[in-house]
Amino acid sequence: MTVINDGPMYAREIMDMAGALFPVYYPAAKHYCLEGKNTRIPKIESGTYKGEPLYKFVVREDTEQVVGLHSGKYPEVDGYQMLADMADMMFPASTTSCTLWGDGEKVAITQELEGGTIDLGGGDKIQSHLVWISSLDGSWSTSVYDMQRRFFCQNQLVGKPLLKVRHTKNHDDIFEMKATILKEAAEQALAWQGKALALKEQPMIDLEFFALVNLLVPIEDDMSSRKENSTRRARGAMLARWELETKEWGEGNGWLAWNAVQGAEQHTINAGTRRDKAKSLQKAIEGKTPLANKAMSLILAR
Repeated sequence: MTVINDGPMYAREIMDMAGALFPVYYPAAKHYCLEGKNTRIPKIESGTYKGEPLYKFVVREDTEQVVGLHSGKYPEVDGYQMLADMADMMFPASTTSCTLWGDGEKVAITQELEGGTIDLGGGDKIQSHLVWISSLDGSWSTSVYDMQRRFFCQNQLVGKPLLKVRHTKNHDDIFEMKATILKEAAEQALAWQGKALALKEQPMIDLEFFALVNLLVPIEDDMSSRKENSTRRARGAMLARWELETKEWGEGNGWLAWNAVQGAEQHTINAGTRRDKAKSLQKAIEGKTPLANKAMSLILAR
């Protein structure tokens, strides 16, 4: 489930709207014995955690749904309360969206950074955001990523993780983490600006873009019908976005070409036939954007 607000608000408010602030508990994992229906709880036999359950579940108190299974040494947290607290303490009233996956196994929130707008020329602007992620199933550690959002097409350019967040109420620690996040986010925004300007300096006509598409998603003789159909859909999405880019901004260049590819991958290819924004965002966070990455390399190498 994804909730997107018209304007920035507190993380706790929008996470509550998305149903992400549910309480959890950690029951010990049991198993049935082969001889009968009796159950037993395997225990850790030595060390600091001796006597603790070998494994434990993470269970939602409100629905009794299991959202994680971990070693008995896994630290217990109060669901996503910590994420909401840390986001609001560092950047209050700046959260714009919350995405919750499955039964609550993973969550992400986005925050808009004040004063983070960069004009690339001619009104083509990108806005700096942060993406906070966490999980109860262990698939994601609690981290903050930088993300640039392009105003024209709403392309989300997710960058690298800025830091892993630790739970603390110490104001000095919070101030230090906030300073690190802002410094790293500013550097990433400037890096994106540099890439964008370098790409804009490379003119590109229609035939050159078509050649780029052929390199990225070629149609091969031995393709299955299913693979050929998905390839043709990907090519069609790229060509359609190229047409939108050049119609809006005029003569083609590397920046428009890269956005056409990146936009097709984000909004169509990674989102699937159901246009699942959560699926697309997850792939962006996990760095599963091979077409955009390859396109960037190919265009800059021209």
